[in-house]
This record gives sequence, structure tokens and C-alpha cells, in this order.
Amino acid sequence: MMRRLSSVFKSKDKENTKSSPTSAENGATSSGGPVRRLTLGVTKKSTSGTASSNPQVFEGPDHSVKRAGIVGTLESLGKVISTANRPLNTETGDGSYDTKQEQSGLWDDLKALRIKDLETLQMTIKQELGSSNLADDKTMLMEKLIQLVANLPGTSKTRVKLTEVLVDELWGSLEHPPASMLGDKYNYRQADGSYNNIRFPDIGKAGTAYARSVTPKIVQPNPKPDPGLIFDTIMSRENGGFKTHPNNISSMLYYIASIIIHDCFRTSHEDFNISMTSSYLDLSPLYGSNQDEQNNMRTLKDGELKPDCFAEKRLLGFPPGVGCILIMFNRFHNHVVKQLATINENGRFTPPKDNLPDDKKQAAWKKYDNDLFQTGRLITCGLYINIILLDYLRTIVGLNRVNSTWTLDPRIEMERNSKPGTAAGVGNQCAAEFNLVYRWHSCISQRDEKWSEDLYIKIFGKSYKEVTMQELLIGLGKLEAMTPEDPLQRDFAGMKRGTDGKLNDDDLVKELTASIEDLAGSSGANNVPAVLRAVEILGMEQARAWKCATLNEFRKHFGLIPHEKFSDINSDPAVYEKLKVLFDEPDLVELYAGLVCEDAKEPMDPGVGIGPTYTISRSILSDAVTLVRGDRFYTTDYHPANLTNWGVTEVKYDLNVNQGCVFYKLFIRAFPNHFSHNSIYAHYPLTIPSENKKIMEKLGRADDYSWDKPVKVPERKNIVTYDGVKSVLTNAEAFGVDNWRRGLAYLMGKPGANFMLAGDGDFFAERRNQMKECLYQDKWHESVKNYYESIVPKLLKRWSYNIGGTTNQVDVIRDIDNSAHVHFAANVFHLPLKSEENPRGVYTEHELYMVLAVIFIVIFFGDVDPAKTFALRAAGLPVTQDLGQLVEQNVNFISKTSLVSGIVDTFMEENNALKDYGVHMVRHLLKAGLGVHETVWSQILPTAGAMVANQAQVFGQVLDFYLGDGKEHLPEINRLAKLNTAEADDILLHYLLEGIRMYGTFGAYRTCHQNITVNDGSRKVDCKPGDSVFVSFVSLAQDPKIYPDPKKVRLDRPVDSYLVYGVGSHACLGAEASRVALTAMLKCIGRLDNLRRASGPQGEMKKIPREGGFYVYMDKMMGTEFPFPTTMKICWDGGLNEPAPVVDKGKGKKNGA
Repeated sequence: MMRRLSSVFKSKDKENTKSSPTSAENGATSSGGPVRRLTLGVTKKSTSGTASSNPQVFEGPDHSVKRAGIVGTLESLGKVISTANRPLNTETGDGSYDTKQEQSGLWDDLKALRIKDLETLQMTIKQELGSSNLADDKTMLMEKLIQLVANLPGTSKTRVKLTEVLVDELWGSLEHPPASMLGDKYNYRQADGSYNNIRFPDIGKAGTAYARSVTPKIVQPNPKPDPGLIFDTIMSRENGGFKTHPNNISSMLYYIASIIIHDCFRTSHEDFNISMTSSYLDLSPLYGSNQDEQNNMRTLKDGELKPDCFAEKRLLGFPPGVGCILIMFNRFHNHVVKQLATINENGRFTPPKDNLPDDKKQAAWKKYDNDLFQTGRLITCGLYINIILLDYLRTIVGLNRVNSTWTLDPRIEMERNSKPGTAAGVGNQCAAEFNLVYRWHSCISQRDEKWSEDLYIKIFGKSYKEVTMQELLIGLGKLEAMTPEDPLQRDFAGMKRGTDGKLNDDDLVKELTASIEDLAGSSGANNVPAVLRAVEILGMEQARAWKCATLNEFRKHFGLIPHEKFSDINSDPAVYEKLKVLFDEPDLVELYAGLVCEDAKEPMDPGVGIGPTYTISRSILSDAVTLVRGDRFYTTDYHPANLTNWGVTEVKYDLNVNQGCVFYKLFIRAFPNHFSHNSIYAHYPLTIPSENKKIMEKLGRADDYSWDKPVKVPERKNIVTYDGVKSVLTNAEAFGVDNWRRGLAYLMGKPGANFMLAGDGDFFAERRNQMKECLYQDKWHESVKNYYESIVPKLLKRWSYNIGGTTNQVDVIRDIDNSAHVHFAANVFHLPLKSEENPRGVYTEHELYMVLAVIFIVIFFGDVDPAKTFALRAAGLPVTQDLGQLVEQNVNFISKTSLVSGIVDTFMEENNALKDYGVHMVRHLLKAGLGVHETVWSQILPTAGAMVANQAQVFGQVLDFYLGDGKEHLPEINRLAKLNTAEADDILLHYLLEGIRMYGTFGAYRTCHQNITVNDGSRKVDCKPGDSVFVSFVSLAQDPKIYPDPKKVRLDRPVDSYLVYGVGSHACLGAEASRVALTAMLKCIGRLDNLRRASGPQGEMKKIPREGGFYVYMDKMMGTEFPFPTTMKICWDGGLNEPAPVVDKGKGKKNGA
């Protein structure tokens, strides 16, 4: 708008003084002719016909205010006199006078401008020249422009133009008519694709006619060449044998293409002009193309689909790899709806209450199921479209072969002044021509060719060569009629279903693996399997029935030069000579024959990935953009309000991971026990693995992936009883920490593999003793206790805020719990924390917490969520390296002379109870003779990573218990915390340990090294080498044999009876320090008066249950799961109730009593 406003003043004065109907004041027509103004000066008429004045100078009192009123009166009087003296008008039927008024010129506009108006124009120009399209409304520029326009003369043409610009801009800020509306009818996809365009609901609807993209203007010969002859001469693979794909593309890419074409095209048997599926990429092969088909796919309970099946009958006649992909989407959908129900964002998926009347209860459950199903479909389709754009399309144009993050994403937001053709969410109608464009039969592999030949024998009992066209059509009709309407009852590749209706994972993965390894064929002439001869003949006849344009007409439509010679179509004489015989002229070559028989493009990195024929290469990109950008549910209505925060996050792509490729999410969600987090088969399934190896080696990324074939990983063995847990953790010979060692080596290299927790034996025991001596120095207890009793109140003062009266509020997890442990680690290990006391640091509290939490997850949790492990490790490695290098610099300084060390010591927080403790720890570690690099990467960094997030989780769980199920104990905790005595602190320690026992979720992974049987209570668990064994402390914490009255908080249990810190050689080394620290934190928080959760969901620790009594936690946006608590707000009344400082008379310093 501002650009248009500023351009108005660039008009010439000459153009602004032409007479035309104008708006007086606000553009409305004013009465009267040229205004004559009576003034106190001498008046003369100007050449332009307007009155100009030269007032005489008058010295005396200022009567300007009165003068303005007098002038107005005289002007009105002048108008009356002028009107009275006008002659009668005989030019109009009713004798009325012409009311047109001459416009004032630019000179008059400029004279009306004030100094502040010039400043406004300067601000306008400055904003237009800026890089942002967003306006800073704090400058009041719009209001100042209104002032400017209002101050222009009522006869100003500029004023009218500026008003027009302002109205146009304000109108353009809103859509007319709106593209998005509220309500289930508009927020969810309709089963038949209707209402994608709200104003034209039938656009793209199933059961409507195909569109025509290209007008067929050329008069085509009649009769045309025999379709069978065309196939036999220029299409059939029998004319030269199978040609492999030049870029070693996998059949999986063409399976995706098969799903896409069946998503958008299903020609009616009754009327070839009608498509019985929608014109949108809405995954209708899975969900169905109308309400009946969709209902057949649904369980109609909890939003789920019937397991391991799909709606599209036609795809049962395709190689099973196609169906396997749809089954993966089926499993993903069911995963999504389970998560939606569990997370229940803002109560959106709350199950109906039992006390409803039966009719209302039934309706409520139906809506509950439908809301889950429809939202799950939107999210699943979100992953589907991202796979198409980020995996499929990138491979088509060869972007998978380079380290580039660019991709052709049609959903990009464009400026409002972009071309009208780039509108979004306006709907789509698939064209008949593209039904032909997507028939990539030349690319069918030899394996799939053999599969198709065997299918003929299975259906007809004889070779395809012996099956007539009539037999084929009758046979296919019977086969479709015999196929059960219930997708769950259909046979799929001869695979057997279990009692739960699911197919065997091993069978599905075996088929997928073979499909990924299957080399596709090359595009172009004479490479279509002969078994598809009848299919191709039907396709050509169908194209003729549609009266499609010719190949050259199609090319010209897309801005491509037409083929002038047959050799332009295909440079092989064996092909172009036959084309010449068949079609006589290049302009008469039919669309489908031409699309198949053109030369294929040579691979180009990037640019040409799958080597399609020339015309297809151009047209499919236009169609991809149109399909995606025209779909309202992928553009204007693709947002968290429809998909939920979690849903959008679950399927989004990250350009820092595989340059955005997301296919691996589908594989790993569907088969978490078969595809490892870094399996090349899952991450890049559209190119055969051997070719991927060459690509990744060239790009320097080969080590990021596993090149092993997918195999089933045995399910982990869970040990849950006291005796079982103890027997595993104390038998280091049989159960090792292999997964910890792998994580440490990945993040920290060879030194990381030497960390005390990376293995067993004398070497690691020595490393443990070194750290123990450093950790537990003289007066360590007092140092840790005093530090936490100091940092917690400090953080409470910094982050809490008053919400009315005497009530205060703070996010106790994010700002107090997490931050306190970050400060502790930073001071002990000289981590570069930026704070008020240390402004020269690098990381904020929250940033450093996230880095250390990621380190912990990668090392100790392994595949806590296999679908997210790869991305987490990809993010964790660089941030760990960055932190380690900064710490290494600090430790290197400390290792120098005492003078330099003194300088470094000043970087730490002042009045810090840990100042001497931390410096001594680092220097003690260096004295062990490991060197700076080894000290940092094998001791400091892994220890810091192991302690922060873990300790924060423990205290968060304790608080969650005492603010919830254990809130009856808060008054006593508050009383004890205020006593500030050693005896009271000891009781608080027992409250802490009981809170940990009640709500703590602890466990540890081990890898079995030998055949052994574990006695786990009443059951025996057989373990063999390589098995993953998980010991859980959750259930044993409620074991009455160990903890009498396990549901009660008892303060008489021995401290050493608690196993929360583990047992054996890898028991938590910092257990004693942790108990001191967390007791101090409970003391500081517990003494807050009327401590309680904040009202509403913000006061809850949102957690999602997992197997074995464990949880994952939602972030504050409810968009991402995290292994550790992320947020929970608390309230209290009054101050912090800190104990009064006590003066140490011996030293004259203040210390907390």
C-alpha cells in the first residue's frame, strides 16, 4: 500500500489539473463551479480560472482565529451572490446546473503539506525500500497517512487517488469471498472430495467429469493406426529387451506413482468421461473415494482404520509393494489417532461421559470417533504430501544426489501482488491428458513383469499371450465382483492375518526390502512389458474416446517447441522410422504414443533424476504444483487448528535431516522392530541401496546410515522385580552397557568411549574412582547444600511474577528445576553459561539445559522413540561438539599458570558456594594425567550430560507427587522447611525419597552377552547374546515385600533401601550429592506458603503413559514429546520465606544458617 501511496505524488502537475468529476471532502461530488474566495486582499483571476489572492500585510493584534470565521462567512456569502447571478440553465430537462468541479493541481497539494506530512512521506518511502512486507504499527504510519490525506484540499485529485489506494489496500487485507470456514463440514475432508473449494463444492469431487487441459485444434486422421500395431512396433519390450534405469531408481518410486495416479484417476466403466475418485491427493486408495467405501475401511471406533488393509480394489492387481506402502499409511493413521486421544489437546478428544442419556451418548461417541478419524486423516495426508514433495519429487529431479536443501514446495507463501495463477486452495479438476501422462509402464522392472505374467496364469489359467481382449475384460470384471467389499476380508499377496487382523511384519518387511532393491526400467520407447499389451491398447482407445490433443499441441500448451521431425521425437532410427510410417507427420503423433516413445532425458545432478521422456518431465511438475497448491487442506487449511499442534509437528519435515526427506518416519512407525533409526532402506527407499552407497560416499554421508538389510530385532526383555533387577545390574559379565558406549562414542569420539559408564572392568573402575575423588572433596556436602539453597531463591526472584494480590507464579520445571541443575553443572565444570553474573557466557540457561538433555538422551535412552532417534542424533552431534570445544578452551586455561587460572576463575558467578569446589574438581581431574582433551571428552562433558536432565526429572516428579496425590503432606513439608535445622532437613530427605519412590520412573538398559536365565519373581526370563534387557524400578517401588504399606508415605524407611540410584558397578556415583541437592531444593520450594498448582492445564505436568509405567512429557506447545518434564506452573502466597542470614563472627561473612 505504501508504495502505491508514495507513487501518487509522482504524477505531473499537468495531469493533476485536468477537469474530471471529483470527490469533494471524501470523493463525493461537490456542488458549484470554480470556487471564488473573497479575501481581505486584492484578488485577481489566474489563468487557470481559480482565484488567487495577495493579502495586504497588516500589523497589529492577531485576530487569525476570528479571521477564519469571517473568511468562511464571506465565502458562503460569495457563493450565494454567485448563485443568484447565474443565468437560467436550458441545457438540462429539469433546469438543474452542472455540478462538476475543477480539480486543484499538484502545486495546491504541495502547499497543503505540513512539515510532519513530509516526514510521513519519508517514513513511507523508507518502509517501501525495506526488506520486510510487514508494517510496524507502532510508528502510527497509517494514522499519519490519514492525517496527510485529510489535510489535502477538497478538490485535490491526489486526495481521491490516495483514498482509492487506502480502500483498495484495506479491502485486499481480507479474502473475498473467504477461502476457509469453520465447522466439521469444512475442517475435514469429505469422503468424495467435495467442498475442497467452499464456493464451488463440486470442483474435484468424485463422480464428476475429467477436465480438458489442451484444446485439440489439429484435424486428426480417421481412421487412426491400429493400437495393437502401435504397441508392437514402438512400445513393446520384446523389440530389444529390458533396459535398466540409468540412475538405478528403485521400483518403490513407481509404486508411489501408482498410488498417486489411482488417487486422482478412476475412470467410470459406464462413462469414460467421469472420474470416480476425487481430483486431490487425499490418499483415497487407502481411505476410499466415497462415504460407503470409507465406512467399509473404518472400525467406527476410536477413529481407527481396520488393520493392514486399504480401500482401492484395483491395487490388488499390482505388485504387492504398492499395497505394502498403503498398509504402512494405515498403521501410521492408527498410531496417530491413538496419540491424539492420549494427548487430548485442550480437551478436543475427550470421551463422552457415562451419565448421558443413551441417544445423546451414542451421538457423542459417534462424534468422538469421527473427530479422531478425520483429524487422523488430515495428519496422515500431511505425511503423504510431504513424502511426495520431499522424497518422491526430489528424487524425480535428482535432488537426492546432492547436498542441497532446496525443494519445489508449491505451498510456499507468496506476496499478495503475485500472479493470479498462483492462488492457493482454490480446488482442482484432474484432466484426462494427465491420466495418460502418469502411465509409466516402461519403468516396470523385470521382477514386476514376471509377477504380472504369473497373475495372468493365476486368474486365467494360461499365459497372457493366449488371453483375448474379451476374455481379459470379462475376467477382470468377475475378479472385481468376487473381491469382498470388506477390505479386511480380501486376500493380500497370500499373506496370513493374525487373530488381531494384522498381517505378519516379517512378510511385509520382506516384500518391502525386495521392492527397494528392485531395479526399475528406463523410460522411453520399446520398454513396456508385453504382458501389458492389452492394457496399453485400452489406454490408447480411451485417449481417442476423449479426443485428446496431439503430442505437439500438448507440448505447445506447456511452452515447449513442437517436434518438427520424427527424429526430434526419438533419435533412434528404429523408432522414428516406424513413427513416420504410423503417423505420416510429426503434428499427427497421438499424445499417448508420443509420451511413451519420446527420447528420455539423460540424468543430470540435480535436474534429471528419473530420466522421464521430455514432455512428461515438464508436464508432471506443473501437475504436481497444481495438485498441491490447489488443495485447500494443504494450503489455507493446513495448520495446527485443524491438525493439532502435535499433528503438525509429527509430520513436518526438517531440512537439517536428510534435506527434508521424511519417508523414514512412515517406515519406522510401521515397523519399529525391523528398520533401525538410520537404515538406508527407510531413509532413501526410492533408489536401490547399492546406488545410494555411491551417492552417500560422494556426499560424505555414508557413515550416517546402516547398510544392513532390515531384520527383526527381538523384543526387549523386561525385568521388573527386586531380585531380577538386582541380579542383572550386579552381573556385569553377563549384562553390559554396550548401548551407552555406542552413544558416548558417537557424540564424543574415542575419548567418550573411555567414560566411566562406557564399560566394565578395571579400566572403567579406575575412571570412576578418579571422578569420585574429585566429586567428593572436603566439605563437599556443605558446598552442594549451600549452593542449592542459594541458587533456588535467586531463580525464584528472577523468574516468578505476581498475578494479583500476594499470589506469585512461576514455571517451576523450566525456570527453577532445570535451571538450578544447569547452574550447578556450569559452576562445577566451567560450562560457558550466560547469566546476569556471567554475561560473557555463551549459552542461556534453557539452551544449555537442552544441549545437556540431548546428550543424556542419545547416550542413555538410545531408541526411546525410534522414528525420532535419527533426527535427535543429527541435532545432538553438532551441539555436543560445539559445547565440548568451548569447555576445552576453559579447561585449557585452567591448566595453565595460577595467574591465568585466576583470571578464568573470575568468569564464575560471584558469591558462589561452588567457586572453590568447581575449580578444585577440574584441577583434580587434570592431575590424573589425562590431558585437557581427554579430561573434557571422557570425564567432564559426559558427567555433566549425565547429571542435569536426570536430576531435574527426579525433582520434577517429586513436586508432581506432592502437588497431587501427596498434597496432604505439604503443610508438614512447609513447617519443616522453615525450621532450617539439620534434624528437619533429614526428615525432608525422607519426604524426598518417598516422593521419588511414588512418582519416579527409573530404569536402565543392558545388553546380554551370554545365554542366561533371569529369575524375575515368579517367572523365568531367558536371555541370549544380543538381547536388549530393560530393568525397571517402577513396579518394585510398590513391592510390599520391600516397602511395607507401599501406597503410604512413610518416613521410617532406611535410606539404603531405596534403589532409585541403581545398584552394581554402574550405580549412580553422584547419589549422595543428588540427595543433598534435591533435599535443599525441596526445602526452598516447600517453605513457600499455600504452595499449589497453577489453575488449569498450565499447572499440570502433561505426560503420556508408556509401557511399564513410564511416561513421556509434552512440551508447553503440546506439539512434541520429550523424555523429561518440560513445564509446570506453581503458585504460592507471600514471599520466599528465606531464613535470616547468620553472621559468621570468625570470618565476618554472611552464610545461610
